[in-house]
Amino acid sequence: MKNFITPFLLLIVFQVTATSKVKPFTLYGKVTDTDSGFVLIRNLIKPVADTVRINKGEFRFSGEIEEVTPFVIADITNKYQIFFIAPKSEVHMTLKKNEMILVDVEGSEPQDIYKKLVMSQMPAQQVMDRLRQAIQQPTANRDSLQQLMSQTGNQMNANFYQFLKDHGNSEVASFLVYSSISQDRGIDATIADSMYSFLNGKGVSSFYGTEAKKTIDKLRAVTIGYMAPDFTLPDSSTKKKYSLSSFRGKYVLVDFWASWCGPCKGEIPYMKTAYERFHSKGFEILSVSLDEKRDAWLNALKQFNMPWYQVSDSKGFRSVVNDLYPIPSIPKTLLLDKEGKIIATDLRGDALDRKLEELLGK
Repeated sequence: MKNFITPFLLLIVFQVTATSKVKPFTLYGKVTDTDSGFVLIRNLIKPVADTVRINKGEFRFSGEIEEVTPFVIADITNKYQIFFIAPKSEVHMTLKKNEMILVDVEGSEPQDIYKKLVMSQMPAQQVMDRLRQAIQQPTANRDSLQQLMSQTGNQMNANFYQFLKDHGNSEVASFLVYSSISQDRGIDATIADSMYSFLNGKGVSSFYGTEAKKTIDKLRAVTIGYMAPDFTLPDSSTKKKYSLSSFRGKYVLVDFWASWCGPCKGEIPYMKTAYERFHSKGFEILSVSLDEKRDAWLNALKQFNMPWYQVSDSKGFRSVVNDLYPIPSIPKTLLLDKEGKIIATDLRGDALDRKLEELLGK
């Protein structure tokens, strides 16, 4: 299993508008290993870090937040630590700046919650670090070390799930779930669902709880076993619009492509073959162009003469479908059953023909 969470997370940054619900906080810092300089402090919901001066080994930072919020304190080399602050709180931090180590943080209940996870993971994390060093040695028994790394990873996963079980009603848990899901581009929607299922109360309603839900919904949209989200787009005439749900009762290949995409165009002959063989048996194709240049799309339609439905809003990767489906690259195809559930993804070449033979016969 993959290791979902470590004490050190990729930084997820958002731009959000201010609201009237914000409340003040103040952070007092004591630096034990330098009297001057500066640190960078960033609210992870905002895109810009604040430069905070150190004067006589101390610094002060204040701001306004709406809910428990993750922050990062960093130096110019990008060494950083994550900490959490609650609204209307007065937090006292002791920092070793040269090593970027949080010696102590007082006055932050959410930071105490986060520290429980860090402490529970620390022994396994130390083992994992040693194993990663050992496996790089020329004489390493890699099979044995890989097995130990897998066992250690499983322990870290178990620690994380226990943490979610104990603290699912917290903004800290929602941030960690969102971070875990967002870091792993190959994560399965079922695993993401399992993590999200532990959230409740503030864990669900918080900013990161909401973002986690959006991310999981997108994962479901391209995962076998889940329903494909409905959408409506115009055809090349702009006079007709087609909804994905209107094709219920047929097996449908949803084909995300663009005229500038060579691999996409390389799949067209295979789709034509499948369409000719299986259209009369209840198979349909809906091609969704992610072209921004409408003329380029229309020229491609004339060139390739594809006899199935073609739709586009000519907005490229800003298309309405990108709000529903994670499409980092194309071609991307989804095969749906008669109810609109995803039964296969990314069937390339003859694989589409073979799958349709299974479903509709030769």
